[in-house]
Amino acid sequence: MLSTLAIAAVAVASLVLLALPAVVAVRVLELPVEWVGAGLTFLGAVLGGVKLIAMAWGIRGRLLIARQAQAVAAAD
Repeated sequence: MLSTLAIAAVAVASLVLLALPAVVAVRVLELPVEWVGAGLTFLGAVLGGVKLIAMAWGIRGRLLIARQAQAVAAAD
């Protein structure tokens, strides 16, 4: 459940990063240039942080599975 939510959050953030420059370029959204730069930088940093957390979470899961497999093999 939580991993599905994390995947959805990363997908939404990626779509925003993809669409926001085009929206600003065609002047649908009037924002000061500094706000756009700061917002994109912040959003990119958040997306990178979430990606690193997801990677660490995946590695942790693989290590736990490997440890459980070793424990089962040792018990046999």
